[in-house]
Amino acid sequence: MKALAAVRVDLGEGALAFPKPPTVCLRADGSALCVATLRTSAGWETALVHVSASGEQVRMPLLEGSFGAQPVIIDRGDSGIVVLIDDRTAVMFDEAFTSSQTVEILDRVNVAGRDRQLTAGGIARRAENGNWLVVLTDPGTFQNARTIAELRIDDAVPAWEAVDLLTGSEYPMAGGRMTTAPGGTKAPIIGDVIDVAGTRFVAAQGSDTASLLKYGSDFFTLAELDAEGRVARRLYEERGWKKQPGKHGVRARFTSDGTSAILTPVFRTGDWGGRQRLIGLADGSLEEIAPVRGGSKFALVDVRGDRSVLVSDDELLFADASD
Repeated sequence: MKALAAVRVDLGEGALAFPKPPTVCLRADGSALCVATLRTSAGWETALVHVSASGEQVRMPLLEGSFGAQPVIIDRGDSGIVVLIDDRTAVMFDEAFTSSQTVEILDRVNVAGRDRQLTAGGIARRAENGNWLVVLTDPGTFQNARTIAELRIDDAVPAWEAVDLLTGSEYPMAGGRMTTAPGGTKAPIIGDVIDVAGTRFVAAQGSDTASLLKYGSDFFTLAELDAEGRVARRLYEERGWKKQPGKHGVRARFTSDGTSAILTPVFRTGDWGGRQRLIGLADGSLEEIAPVRGGSKFALVDVRGDRSVLVSDDELLFADASD
């Protein structure tokens, strides 16, 4: 993948420094949405930021959510934007970013009552049934994001409709730390999930988040699932890391156009040397992401057609595909 820098946008010192990876996505019109956190005279402020294709910014402050929860962006196109502050609260913005409404999320499957399964951050994807796919964390250990929840939005009323876990026996789990979900079910942590033309793809990033970020993970699997949620095809998998020298781990993020996943090594050990790869969901083709001129400190976070967006701790960088 080769791209040329188009527009560089300063969001403020450290605005995208936490969480990692930052919550950023491209829209159909080439603009970007992101969740940014800035220090102001009144303290820290978290905001939804819309950055136009030309670099103009609109900031909409967000409420403070429950401790450990990370905001989730739901891009509904012409119907506006929804940001989940946590598992119980949503802020609904109009398409022009001129007004917002805070609403309670209805809980039809006891999501919020299960000792709090908090939102893990990121971008919600539309499922085949019209619901939105959201990743939630374990109760009491908000780092471990194992649950795929479905959120339905009807008449400006969001409601949890379903929750599910990946089947642990389908993945090469070998972690020695916390490997179980609520109720003692063995299930891996989830980086991202997406439905493409009726087919679900998921990124399983290991047995627990603490190992992924600090000690080194036990495996990584990017898989296509069947109708029962079982692995139908392994597009990319690394296993046996616990028996290999060095620390290993990969984080994945599906692109907004639904064609690929961005694979980002957590450590610089291994054959990739810390460099990102792009993998096609149709054929599993893997390619290295070429650096953008002047963008050595940036990492790719999203692709939509010929446009991509990269981020540093402080800036967005729009880039366009080149031959």
